Amino acid sequence: MSESAEALKSASRMGVIWGILTLFFGLLAIGSPLVSGLAVAMMVGIALLAAGLAMTIFASQAPSLGRGILKFLFGALTIVVGIAVLAQPGIALLKLTALLGAYFVADGILTMIIAWNVKPDQGWGWMTFNGAVTLLLAYLILSGWPETAFWVVGMLVGIRLMFAGITMLTMGTAAGRMAQT
Repeated sequence: MSESAEALKSASRMGVIWGILTLFFGLLAIGSPLVSGLAVAMMVGIALLAAGLAMTIFASQAPSLGRGILKFLFGALTIVVGIAVLAQPGIALLKLTALLGAYFVADGILTMIIAWNVKPDQGWGWMTFNGAVTLLLAYLILSGWPETAFWVVGMLVGIRLMFAGITMLTMGTAAGRMAQT
């Protein structure tokens, strides 16, 4: 077997392994959506905290106090929000779910407007359908809020991980077959 075929075979094995692991974690997230939703909220808190620290460090390097004070204040605000999210991830999850619902409303409406603007071009019907499904998801999330906060974010993360795992598994398997030929 050639060197490139060996490299492809090795990469395909890793793709299959990572695909199986990602699929497993997706199923785990779907099986316990509250835990995975809280994990997402905590990751958002950690990201905000890190970004706030980076902003305040950047602000401290401003040539004068006048030029850096707004950057410093915004960095401090970001740190406070990050700490608040980490201190109360359940409340953060409630707010994330409400924001997700609002985002789906905006996305669904805009998708349908774009679809109607490109009508009668090919694909406008699918875009309209996509917008309608997105609005239906928004309705399901927001009509059941705050109870939906206990499962929506974790479920969506789990579904995303599951499809990513299936994709990696499929691509890894295809690469393995290609390496053999």
